[in-house]
Amino acid sequence: MIGFPVDELLSEEECYRYLKRSLHPEGLFCPNGHELPDDQAPHDRRRTPIVDYRCRECGAVFNIFTGTVWSKTHYDPSTIVMLLRGFAKGVPTKQLTDEMDLAYPSVLKRRHRIQEAVQQGQRVGLPGEAPKDGLPDPEVEADEMYQNAGEKRKPHRNLDDPPRQRANKARGRGTYENDRPPVLGMVGRETGWACFRVCVDTKEETIRRTVAGETAEEACIFTDENRSYLWLESEKESRSRRAVDHSRGWAEDRDEDGIREIHVNTIEGIWTSLRNRLRRFRGVHKDHLSGYVAMFELAFNHDQITPALLQRMCGM
Repeated sequence: MIGFPVDELLSEEECYRYLKRSLHPEGLFCPNGHELPDDQAPHDRRRTPIVDYRCRECGAVFNIFTGTVWSKTHYDPSTIVMLLRGFAKGVPTKQLTDEMDLAYPSVLKRRHRIQEAVQQGQRVGLPGEAPKDGLPDPEVEADEMYQNAGEKRKPHRNLDDPPRQRANKARGRGTYENDRPPVLGMVGRETGWACFRVCVDTKEETIRRTVAGETAEEACIFTDENRSYLWLESEKESRSRRAVDHSRGWAEDRDEDGIREIHVNTIEGIWTSLRNRLRRFRGVHKDHLSGYVAMFELAFNHDQITPALLQRMCGM
């Protein structure tokens, strides 16, 4: 999972320079796009090392956080760095607020904003992850996971709408409506990149729309016996399907070359990591589940935090 070293970020000045360098690698600009001259003195130093500048062209006052999810924040640079690190590594909000003596509601709200920013930027094609047009791999494994996710912390004052019990034992396949939203996961066998999408259900139309949007047109999709993938066997479909019959085992060797290539073991193994990450939060509201899954995707596809990733997390 993603690494976020902090050995060089042991002071407010170092944290400030790190954030400035990561968020503004091409230099600082005002909200209207005017470049800040290298020799311009700060306009306001009261929150040093965070300083405000006034644009000589338009008069706008700004700092390194203007236009990001940290705009107008009162947190110190070191607090922001540690929160970003915690969010990226999946540290629960309660643990972060207890360790850093911060207000839980404000940090949780900030976390949701950052996760929304990551989710909105999933298709920008950063290095080390799937490009804008989806996974480029010729072979992709696809599978679904069902995650118990209700309406955490939402009051249920209507007697006809009581909160569900902790163990959701709803029969049948999970859906968004019965508080077991499905997560459709795809992983490329060549690149190792993965993408995950929270869906409202696992009907054929939903699966088709998601898979078609995240895989190459000529890709071979490896699945289990789920009938929602039958559209892949149509003669009009450019993609193809190879489904493993789990009644015969976890993998099959149909071409008799000694390699059991028909399986979905890779994506099924990834579900363990996603479940372990979500379990730490002691429940997630289903409206925010896609944000937590998006953060998991970001952490899964990258070994180290980069300026590009920080810019995405900060909504730039």
